[in-house]
Amino acid sequence: MIKRAVELKMKRIVQKRMREMLASRACQPDYEPMGLLLPPSDEPSVAKRLLAQLTEEEKLSLLSGVEEFCIPGLPRLGLKPVWSSDATLGLRNWKTEVTDFPASSALASSFDRELLKRIGIVLGEECRALGVGVLLGPGVNLARVPVCGRNFEYFGEDPYLSGEMAAAYIKGVTTYPVITCVKHFACNNSEYDRHKSNSVVDERTLRELYLPAFKRCIEAGSLALMTSYNQVNGTYTSEHPYLLEGILRGEWGFDTLVVSDWNSLYSTEGVLAHGVDLEMPSPRYLGKEMVQRCLQSGAATQAIIDAKVLHLLSAYEKAGLFSVPMADSSCKAGTAEHREVALQAALASVVLLKNEHEVLPLPNQARLCIGGSLIGKASQGGGSSMVDLPDDVPSLASALKEMADVLPRFWYRNPKWRQRVARADAVVLQVGFDHIEESEAYDKSWQLLPYDRKSILQAAQLNARTVVIVQSGGAVEMESWHAAVPAILLSSFLGSSTAPALKALLFGDANPSGKLCYTIAHSLDEYRSMRTYPKDFAHLSLDRLRKGQGDPSLRSVGNLEYSEALMMGYRQFDTEKQEPLFCFGHGLSYTNFLYGDLQCESQKDGWKLSFSVCNGTERAGSEVCQLYVRPLEPEVFRPMQELKEFVKVQLGPQETKRVHLDVSHAALAHWDLERWAFVSDAGQYELCIGSSSRDIRLQCMVVHEKRKP
Repeated sequence: MIKRAVELKMKRIVQKRMREMLASRACQPDYEPMGLLLPPSDEPSVAKRLLAQLTEEEKLSLLSGVEEFCIPGLPRLGLKPVWSSDATLGLRNWKTEVTDFPASSALASSFDRELLKRIGIVLGEECRALGVGVLLGPGVNLARVPVCGRNFEYFGEDPYLSGEMAAAYIKGVTTYPVITCVKHFACNNSEYDRHKSNSVVDERTLRELYLPAFKRCIEAGSLALMTSYNQVNGTYTSEHPYLLEGILRGEWGFDTLVVSDWNSLYSTEGVLAHGVDLEMPSPRYLGKEMVQRCLQSGAATQAIIDAKVLHLLSAYEKAGLFSVPMADSSCKAGTAEHREVALQAALASVVLLKNEHEVLPLPNQARLCIGGSLIGKASQGGGSSMVDLPDDVPSLASALKEMADVLPRFWYRNPKWRQRVARADAVVLQVGFDHIEESEAYDKSWQLLPYDRKSILQAAQLNARTVVIVQSGGAVEMESWHAAVPAILLSSFLGSSTAPALKALLFGDANPSGKLCYTIAHSLDEYRSMRTYPKDFAHLSLDRLRKGQGDPSLRSVGNLEYSEALMMGYRQFDTEKQEPLFCFGHGLSYTNFLYGDLQCESQKDGWKLSFSVCNGTERAGSEVCQLYVRPLEPEVFRPMQELKEFVKVQLGPQETKRVHLDVSHAALAHWDLERWAFVSDAGQYELCIGSSSRDIRLQCMVVHEKRKP
């Protein structure tokens, strides 16, 4: 208890320093286009024409950033500076009003592509309003371990879900001339000593789990990619020849910008030969003098420099930045319409884990006792993603003040408060983490704060209508208290939408429709990925925070062994037939949904499935229909099942809809180490449709007759 209190105090200091380092800057939009000064040419590529006019010194100046978030310009040729902005919760680092959105782990729980596209469109417009050319997101690292401090910035544990959510987001943003920068490539699945860690992962696991979402983002139109802090199999990703040259540029054909994470380079020669195009936030290893020394020694060539600059300029050209004003006065940020989109996202993302005896929704006239460590906050995750919220953002406590008594911190020690809790129509406790406990740069605790756990158990003893709202960007320990309470809502960070969304869901003005984007186990050691993970993950080390970032001479690199291989998340629990506390894809509703009449039709490249979904109640609601593929005759080891399609269906009272899903042969594929390609083996497969990974409602068997490729 004392140790955790001391570490919380240290984390507050760390967050204060981060906020100071990442201080917001004045927003001064430039409403004029670039106006490039180029001579006539038959060359159709503006990027190549511009490159041909650059001096060596000008080329070298484009290899690194300035002013923390800016890519420099070249006034001589009319090339203007291009600003970037963090993106996870909204546009961060600007002294102006912007829209803050629920965290990515919340958005993933919506399982709603259209919603993600709408959010992307809003972010694209706000980029144009502020004059931001590069949006530093989305992040698509997987929630390999439940304690990663940055899980809230990502889309959960499944590569297909992550890729689809991120792709929709990118398609929305890029309806405007804005470059998205997918991050952090690759295997950056831990904040534990992130600057000095080496992710040791086998090829098949890398291909099937940790790379697909990045590939999907590039297919969706992301013109930039950010490398990660960590090493992968012994080499820093910022200079990784296999990941960057072999896979990204070679196999995937990516020919635009690769940018470093902030202060993540460790050499000049390696980066020039195999690494990023742009060092951020400022020149250290790609400064003019260091690069010139490599050119003079023959360690690098002018062709290498030209290629890096061309990648940057090509991203500008493909995004349309050469032909539009840097900012658009017709675009707005922080509008009421944009905030409504954020609220709808929050409403769609909250997961109803448990609702025994239909405790929820609460009666409108209920007299409540409310408490918990987060009841007076609108929580966000911490670090570089955190958006400055307006001072008047309501908390759930303020939203319910007319109908609730707010419990003091140690209320259960006071007989009068115990009596109030016992007499209340219901008790609502809002617990979990905030930007102090859950942030980049360090991992989070697995357990709730001790007084929150005590408050839950004491309230449950006194009042049978105790509702717990858990706010966390990832899985959290619930085994010690979940059985004591009848209702649990799980929410990631909802920012300024916290109070209105949670109030609407508590009282039935909105119907929960979120689904878990990760698995919640009974205990931490049930996750295979945690069995070789550092035991002191929750301990805050100043050495890990400060010493050795960008400096190979300080501290040694430690291995993070991905020994669980493909057995991560629900793949592990389903394959090993181990019952989790709450499974991937789980999420209840105030509505009951009935599935039926499955039809399966063979097509040239797969199968077309259709089935009916019926709302059996008088309340409108939304259901996420999930399709899992099960290989019945695997030629190599396969997870028991994998998510390969999903669709969110909105249904009015007593309404029935016909749902259609396509399953391609590619959905059957695994990485073949002999062919060095994805292969769909011949054989029998079961196509399973359900409300979660463990609640399968319909299934059919199909036969894939010819191995591909």
